[in-house]
Amino acid sequence: MTNDFTIFWRNNERASALFYDLLERSERGAYDDDFLVQLAAYREAAPESERADIFAAQYLLHHGDAENAVICGERAYERRPLNLEVWRVLAAGYKICGRELDSITMQGRAYGLYLGADMGGIDLDLSLTEENMNEALGQLSFAVGKCLNAPIITSRAYFMNPGLGFRFDVFIGEAIPITYPEDSVRFWSAVYMENAGLSDHSYMLTDARHDGWLSRYGHRDFFFDLQKACEIRGTTEIQLPEGREAIVPIAGTMPDQKLSVTTASTGTHDIYLGKWAFSFFRLNENTQLHTDESTPYAVGSPILLGHSPARRKVVLNILVDGLSGAIAHAHSATHLPNISKFFARGTVFTQHFSTSEHTLPSFPAIETGYYPHHTHLFNVNAGYELPLRMTTTAEQMKNLGYYCAIPMGSNQGISHGIMRGFDRLVVSSWIQNSVDGVDYVLRQLRAFDEVDQYLYLAVNDVHPYDGLGYKFDTNIETHLPLTDRFFSHTERKASVFLSSMKIYQEQYLERIRQVDQNIGLLLAYLEEHFDEDEYLVSIYSDHGVSIFNKVISDSLDIISPYATSATWMMRGAGVPENVVSDELTSIVDIYPTLAHLCDFAVARDIDGNLPGVFGGKERDAVYSSSQYPGQTFKLAVRTHEHALRLETRAPVDEDGTVDFAGARVGIYPREHELEEDYAVDSAELRAFFYPRARDFIRGIANNGEFWPAMRAARPQWFGGPA
Repeated sequence: MTNDFTIFWRNNERASALFYDLLERSERGAYDDDFLVQLAAYREAAPESERADIFAAQYLLHHGDAENAVICGERAYERRPLNLEVWRVLAAGYKICGRELDSITMQGRAYGLYLGADMGGIDLDLSLTEENMNEALGQLSFAVGKCLNAPIITSRAYFMNPGLGFRFDVFIGEAIPITYPEDSVRFWSAVYMENAGLSDHSYMLTDARHDGWLSRYGHRDFFFDLQKACEIRGTTEIQLPEGREAIVPIAGTMPDQKLSVTTASTGTHDIYLGKWAFSFFRLNENTQLHTDESTPYAVGSPILLGHSPARRKVVLNILVDGLSGAIAHAHSATHLPNISKFFARGTVFTQHFSTSEHTLPSFPAIETGYYPHHTHLFNVNAGYELPLRMTTTAEQMKNLGYYCAIPMGSNQGISHGIMRGFDRLVVSSWIQNSVDGVDYVLRQLRAFDEVDQYLYLAVNDVHPYDGLGYKFDTNIETHLPLTDRFFSHTERKASVFLSSMKIYQEQYLERIRQVDQNIGLLLAYLEEHFDEDEYLVSIYSDHGVSIFNKVISDSLDIISPYATSATWMMRGAGVPENVVSDELTSIVDIYPTLAHLCDFAVARDIDGNLPGVFGGKERDAVYSSSQYPGQTFKLAVRTHEHALRLETRAPVDEDGTVDFAGARVGIYPREHELEEDYAVDSAELRAFFYPRARDFIRGIANNGEFWPAMRAARPQWFGGPA
């Protein structure tokens, strides 16, 4: 297939035949010498397939060799971590090897997507002790995957009478049980309070934490304050380096909790903490804290004061969720004058594209430099975390000595481990208006002006939402005629499927104007209070929007140029000035660019590329795809002049794999994507696009090899009895 450009994709028929032969043998339990012969042949025919390691693990478990079964299972897991058969062999192998918490994680992931064995999944088999109970139930809750908006969780595991149950809950006043690097303190979950009663919100959460209304809609504008902190009972000592000062966050677990503070210079005095709310204390000497052992409190990692000439005073990344580059650049003078003026003294990319059509896969791509099919963060229902080997931007900046904080952002990403490198997260589930975000960032800058800060601000003003049940901006409602307020649909749609209605477009443009007005104040503050070489500011988006799509057919193009066109602008120390570049760039390129400017190393296998503007090599193509389970896989490979567009006939499975046999593929001028009258039949273009597209998708191609249990569990996708 390498040099054949007449057909885009051909499956490996020999490998497929061997797979189904091995599958039939495994279903019979025929794990004999002939099985090993066929397995060796399959490995030779499909050396990159994780399915060979799954068969090997099944064979080893059958013969009682759990230790080596785990080795094979983990090798398969690294390549296909959302696969039911991988979870099954690892759940069994870990349990036999005495790795109960690891087994519980695999069981939870299988149960979360497929439920119990009667539904195709795994019956939970937990071996809990008094010592591992809380940790095990916490890990199980996150593994089940119903915690996209953690600390809010819709299915938290707990013991009821009798047996195990799941319920609505909030991880509050406790550690967040995600995976952290060995040297990292865990996030301790609190409510965000500023200039208000410390314990006010804790009363509400105490009453509402198990109520469905809170997990369904009550949490949308509720802000949590997660900080790296240890829970303490009784007495603890805070030791400071000689001659240094530090700021220490401390939170209580009951209203007006008394804490005794002792230093050599002041003696012992009492302070009072709020329930589940952090307060900050400035220390200039070693300090002892003490309270009654029956009531714990949380002590954050000391924030040592001081600047370093090796760092900027401020590195600020601003994510404007859903800001389409195509729209932003077309309206820069009228709707983005403040942002455009500021970044005119930096670098602006006008041919910048997202990897995906929505936030869940795009955010980790930005933060790691890996495509979504490499992070495996594409399944909204799967309880999966970013591998520790994929170092995030915040982890890199923390290693450089920055205090890393999100003054305002979305909590989508906490359960996936994307934010694990930050010291502090102030997050909500849905509402992140720029007017509030700018205020929070300014507070952060002023409060921690004695440390070098890496800050990430996420705002979602411009992100469109279905008009059914949504309150549009009053300025839009009062100026649009009644005829533009009628909707033809009666059921709510995801934002990626919204059509090109005037009310959506006008709302979008109005909110862009508001973002510019608010963020303009923040940018003006930076110019006034910092020298050019003291800061580095980036503004970018995670994807575009479909509401400006050209109407080509009845089906909506969710990876259209408008939907995947993104924004990227930079200014500050090391950024070329007065540059407007039409170089092709991807959101995965932001990570290596920050590495170049901030001087941290990146892994060799990242997908991101340092743009030519910064001394790297220009891309010859950019890639955008939709890898959403239950929907067809879609791919756009774009150059400046042309685009290859691909769509599979079969849907994507839960593990992200798909059959590319018979996929519809066409090449079009960039201005006429998917317009068949403009399709280009060119051997030269196929020779350029086909190898690149094949390389991009090769890792998720399933060769028409399907695990029966996964297919049977999704009859609405793949056919069969419901």
